[in-house]
Amino acid sequence: MFKLKFAKMYDNTIFSKYNKKAIAEDYFAVKDSIFCVADGVTRDSIYGEAIPYPKNKEEVEKWIKVYPNPSGAYEAAKICAENFVEYILKYPQEQINENVILEIVKRINKDIEKINHNREIDYLANDLFGCVAVGGCILDDKLYCFSIGDCHITALDENLNEKFTTINNHEQFEQYLSQVYCKQHNYDWNNPEDRRMVRRDYRNKPNKKYEGKEISFGVLTGEKEAEHYIDVYKVDLSQVKYICAYSDGCEPFFSDIEKRKELVKNPNILENEGKERTLIIYEK
Repeated sequence: MFKLKFAKMYDNTIFSKYNKKAIAEDYFAVKDSIFCVADGVTRDSIYGEAIPYPKNKEEVEKWIKVYPNPSGAYEAAKICAENFVEYILKYPQEQINENVILEIVKRINKDIEKINHNREIDYLANDLFGCVAVGGCILDDKLYCFSIGDCHITALDENLNEKFTTINNHEQFEQYLSQVYCKQHNYDWNNPEDRRMVRRDYRNKPNKKYEGKEISFGVLTGEKEAEHYIDVYKVDLSQVKYICAYSDGCEPFFSDIEKRKELVKNPNILENEGKERTLIIYEK
């Protein structure tokens, strides 16, 4: 039987360093063997400008003044995580399967559509609110789960070897952008038209292809096309000791076995890393 070992969301510590409260956009929900981690997609400032995470006190103060608060991305992440757990709990365990998981995430996407409904979208200051996420339900020796975007679920054996991990379906766009688009165009994320292009032309656009391959990416925004990017899985847990669900800020800790050992032994080392990130660990 799997039991919850750890579950926590960490803010970017540079805010607490200067006694400021970060506007977090990760959110997680856990109820017994049901879990979900959602990561709200970072947005532009209220003036439609790209705004990276701050590196000093002056940037922290500016960031707080111009970043959307409350953040619609956070609201999307909260809807996703809380509703996933709520909807799963309505099903008898014997009815849960891949199709049920898929239908639940489609329903969540519709829930997120409600906070975007009738908004005028300019893909900059007024972009669609959305999130990427993973979630699952542990049933005996099986895990039924989903992923969309660059959050992950990773299953490890007793020696911390990777037995399973979810797909990052943003990689196809990232590779196309760096290897093809940037070589053909003067691309700069700080240019408003380039940010608009990415969000308008490549997010939730499954028909966008290059040399016959998909080059788009998926985000739960309420758009019907987002359903194309929902991956669902049935995972055999018979050889699994740890189930980890995490937002992309935790990825470096899963890059090799020594880092995984360090993390599982002491998950609170994430607090020293400074970035916003969320981690859930179940242990058999």
